[in-house]
Amino acid sequence: MTKKPILFIGILLLISGILIKNMTTFNALGLTLILTGVGLKTFYIVMLGKSGAYVPGKELILLVLGLILFLSGLYLKRSYEDIWFAVYMMGIGLVLKLGFVIAFIRNVKNNPDKNLNEGIKT
Repeated sequence: MTKKPILFIGILLLISGILIKNMTTFNALGLTLILTGVGLKTFYIVMLGKSGAYVPGKELILLVLGLILFLSGLYLKRSYEDIWFAVYMMGIGLVLKLGFVIAFIRNVKNNPDKNLNEGIKT
């Protein structure tokens, strides 16, 4: 049995949470959906790591730097006078996070023992 639905549900919850948080006044619901989506995506990556389908490497640096830049940009957007600096930080952070996703997919697909199509066996 594959666990890909966990990843897709996590992505769907994350996107839904962002939309709800930005388009409505239900900030708590939006934040809850965002955190649940991030949690499901993290769970998926950890389970792939435990099953041997994903071997963490240097691409984790991209994820960490991307998150630091993105979250710093979010903070500066509300407290710094030059909003463009914050937007640039967020943009670079998103590009680094996208780089992690691409490296993650390549890592999983190039693993000769197991691949993403097999998923996680239970």
